[in-house]
Amino acid sequence: MKRTERENKLFRVIARQTLERNDAVWFADNIRAGMDWPSVGERAFNEGIAPLLYYHCRHMDLLASIPDETKKFLARIYAETSLINMHLMKELEKLEKELEKRDLRVIVLKGAALLKTVYRDVALRPMEDIDLMVRQEHLNEVKNILEQMDFVQNRLYPGSFGKGILSIDIHSDFLSSDRIRSRQAILDIRSEDAWSSSIPINGSSSLYRLSLNVNLIALSFHLLKHRYDRLIWFVDIAETIKAYQSLSDWEDLIAHARRVRADRLLLYTLILTKRLLGGNIPEDVLIRLRKKELSSIEKYLLRLRLMHVPLGTAMDLLWMFQIRGAFKKARFIRENIFPRQEVMNQIFPDSPRHAGMLLRRAILLSSQVLSDLLVSLRGVLRGGLPPL
Repeated sequence: MKRTERENKLFRVIARQTLERNDAVWFADNIRAGMDWPSVGERAFNEGIAPLLYYHCRHMDLLASIPDETKKFLARIYAETSLINMHLMKELEKLEKELEKRDLRVIVLKGAALLKTVYRDVALRPMEDIDLMVRQEHLNEVKNILEQMDFVQNRLYPGSFGKGILSIDIHSDFLSSDRIRSRQAILDIRSEDAWSSSIPINGSSSLYRLSLNVNLIALSFHLLKHRYDRLIWFVDIAETIKAYQSLSDWEDLIAHARRVRADRLLLYTLILTKRLLGGNIPEDVLIRLRKKELSSIEKYLLRLRLMHVPLGTAMDLLWMFQIRGAFKKARFIRENIFPRQEVMNQIFPDSPRHAGMLLRRAILLSSQVLSDLLVSLRGVLRGGLPPL
């Protein structure tokens, strides 16, 4: 294998909590044989899986095979992730008690919910903040609680609260449509549906998590929103499926995804998870989610992601296949290129408010899309595209 191919396989192997026997043998052999450790360490950090690399090396007594500089770097990332996450969890426990006093419920989203339910070691899932879904009528009460806990509301982002290195973001839905309203057109799902199917976390009366089907769709939305950029978000998908999914559940998941018009979104996620991590996702599930009906553009972009080509804004084209209806697509494009004034103030906080800001943003986005497409083309020219 070429060195980059070895690195790609290394990351595919370690991107899980438990290694299969054959993977463990390959992993041990290749760690002992040596890697381009500066490259591996930097890329593992960028992909969010540096803690997993350290975890597996330590568990398999392979740390002695890693150069001291890289070993110290990985150990520091693992320790920092553990300390930060434990601190986040303690703040979440304090919030839980305050919510219980007021008989309020919140849904914990993304990484923080997975730490309580999927990941057995809090150091394995790097997090920057805690995302909470709050009923619209309870937003002000939750904001008041956070302020009483000494969190300070962000001047530009009213839904974000910080205290030291910690950050808590509150949303009225998992699409964050309070910021970009046209996101409501992405899925045919109501917030109340998410609330009615939510599940208490470890028996809590105030902290809940999304049901399996809704959570996989929410995580899929998060992945596309961030352009499928980091492997750790695919690990979230794979480990969630491993923890909860049984063969009988696939039928229910497919039916639910079709009902809320998230089948395309889910299909992208499952294809990439299977191909990037080797996840245990039946091919029949992909076929029934209409894998064979993917357009040439969709296939092209997904295959570029499998080549680890930096896609940037080019990946945003996939939203056009998820959103149904020309009017809804046009509205989504318009709001993302020319957002509301309050959003523009967040993007350009120190710029004067005038029409030229909109033109500047349109030019910047257009040039960025063109640049990203050229980068993608160079990636194709380097070699053939992998199959889906």
